[in-house]
Amino acid sequence: MRKPGQFPFWGLIAIPAGLLWGPLVGAGIGYLFGDVVIGAAIGAAIGVGVGLSLFAAAIVIASSDY
Repeated sequence: MRKPGQFPFWGLIAIPAGLLWGPLVGAGIGYLFGDVVIGAAIGAAIGVGVGLSLFAAAIVIASSDY
């Protein structure tokens, strides 16, 4: 159980996980459609976007006073 005000672990790893898994998944999908580089670039952008969203949610949860 997390103490109130403590930053969630999933918030700490959200951006690095997005940077790691986004290009890998994007490259795999790009391989299926014929262009690995564009797939990896799009996957990286989506991964970073999702990571930033999760990081922002972690900030809100950590700052909530309950």
